[in-house]
Amino acid sequence: MAKFNEYPVKTKPADTDTFLAYDTSEESNKQVTMQSIAEAILSRMSHNIPRLVPKDITSYYNDGSLWKRLNGTGGYSLFEDIYVGDYIKMSRAISAPNPDSTLQLTGSQYVTIAGIDSLWGNGDNISMDYHHLVMVPGHGFGGTQHFGRSRMNPTNTTVGGYKGSEMNTKVIGNVATAGSTSAGATINQQLFAEFGSYLKTTRELVSKAINASGYNRFGTSGGCSNDWEWISAQAILLSEVELYGSIVWSSSAYDTGNANHQLELFRHSKQAVNKRSAWFWLKDVASASHFCYCNNYGNAGYSYASLAGAYVRPRFVIAA
Repeated sequence: MAKFNEYPVKTKPADTDTFLAYDTSEESNKQVTMQSIAEAILSRMSHNIPRLVPKDITSYYNDGSLWKRLNGTGGYSLFEDIYVGDYIKMSRAISAPNPDSTLQLTGSQYVTIAGIDSLWGNGDNISMDYHHLVMVPGHGFGGTQHFGRSRMNPTNTTVGGYKGSEMNTKVIGNVATAGSTSAGATINQQLFAEFGSYLKTTRELVSKAINASGYNRFGTSGGCSNDWEWISAQAILLSEVELYGSIVWSSSAYDTGNANHQLELFRHSKQAVNKRSAWFWLKDVASASHFCYCNNYGNAGYSYASLAGAYVRPRFVIAA
């Protein structure tokens, strides 16, 4: 029998050519065709490209098959009939607590898949080596694209960066281990009430301090982020890179951290970035008094940190 490197080379495999593979579920060797390998690779790649018309997959969520489809178990193929842009109707809407009761607003009851396995390998001490869905408020490419309104800080300051902001500590809140739907519940508590253990904790590298006289994207010495720290998170605001694919007003690299991958939903749909109905905060520091946001026309912008009329649109991860 010839050695492996003694066989002739075939540069253009045919669909019917066969390979030897080890079936881990049955612990035995199996033949697979070139066509089946190609289809499996294409399937995994294409699920991060939205359908022309996003699909309501609430029935998969309600009957529990969503998790089997996500992992390719229980007779389902990997990611079977799940695509970026598809959406789920939760049992109730999620609403950020707002310190100004006149601006309290009910958020979306729908959440949309922004990426499939988009955070694989993310984090410093948590191994994200499992199939997952990155979710954002929204109804496919449109709908209500937020969880209500709130401010980044009580005053116009970015001291403490994203980590120390009121948005992170009190509106989105600490990592939840129990759910709550009471008035004033944090976003994480409300999400845990909906998804329970399917709501995953991630590790995020976020800004934690500023240089109040540092240079920024305004081209002035009006302040910039100058330090960061790994934190545990469930919901977290998007970065400019995750939304736009690049920085715009973000003051320094300390704002981006590990949030350096444009989510596939936004890569393929401008309407999903913002459908001209609301403008929402991003986690990037713009200056000593401003945080970044996405304008309701879809363009990049910034605003004073104390503006309580801005909308809250975080991402979060669900998985089996």
